[in-house]
Amino acid sequence: MASIDFFQTPIFIIVFNRLEALRPVVSWLEQAGYKNIHLIDNASTYPPLLEYLAASPHHVHTMQENHGHLVLWKSGQFDHIIQHQPFVLNDCDVLPSKNCPADVVERLAAILARYKNFTKVGLSLHIDDLPAHYAHKQQVIEWETPFWEHPLEDGTLFEAAIDTTFAYYKPGITPDDPKWWRSIRTAPPLSAHHLPWYVDTTVQTEEDLYYQQHVQAMSSQWSTTDPVMLKEQNIKLMAEVSALRKEIELLKQGQLQRSTYHLRQHLIHWADTLGVGGFLRKIRRKLGR
Repeated sequence: MASIDFFQTPIFIIVFNRLEALRPVVSWLEQAGYKNIHLIDNASTYPPLLEYLAASPHHVHTMQENHGHLVLWKSGQFDHIIQHQPFVLNDCDVLPSKNCPADVVERLAAILARYKNFTKVGLSLHIDDLPAHYAHKQQVIEWETPFWEHPLEDGTLFEAAIDTTFAYYKPGITPDDPKWWRSIRTAPPLSAHHLPWYVDTTVQTEEDLYYQQHVQAMSSQWSTTDPVMLKEQNIKLMAEVSALRKEIELLKQGQLQRSTYHLRQHLIHWADTLGVGGFLRKIRRKLGR
């Protein structure tokens, strides 16, 4: 059986009117040796970015409209790849940490092979080094901390929702699939920095101003003064809704007997195996069970 060249794995990066964060992300992938990089331009208009994309040696896909962070699926232009082979999806501003190994994709693939009931494995995001000059530091820490609450392997892996931060996906999974939220985050050194969390929010660059002006004109989840934080909230909400729907389905099927401790414990184990245990436990605590 031929060995897999993980450096040829399709890596999709979502791009919209941001260049300064994109440069180091692409540079890291190039230096690590990845050869199949796809830049999905979500109908950008920022001139310096358009010039960069025009000169890029990588695959550049220009959208005629902004499909949002789910462009890989909503555009319908990549089904011939994502329905049939594993791939990596990343935002343009998520940079693997300096200690992240070059063979990170192969390592993520090995984890996903062990946890067959999960659909994706992605890098954790650092929250231990956020600078004081980032105005939303405390909010980010509060929102990200729950992603570290459900360890799977001695604190090296965590059951946690992943949206479009650097992650390795199984083929054939779509955002409306209940399995979408069965995901794992890795601990350092398999980690990344979300670059917007390190900027001095008291200083706005020309790019910042351009981005904000054009985001505010959009009618979507990106139209906010801080789309990064709103997106994080949206990820958590959608994950919890997915888990709650699963529990309701089990109740209807009679697989969950609240009066029977043994069956409850069996369900918890089963949910952990499927990758939704942490969220079910969180909901159960909220309901006071």
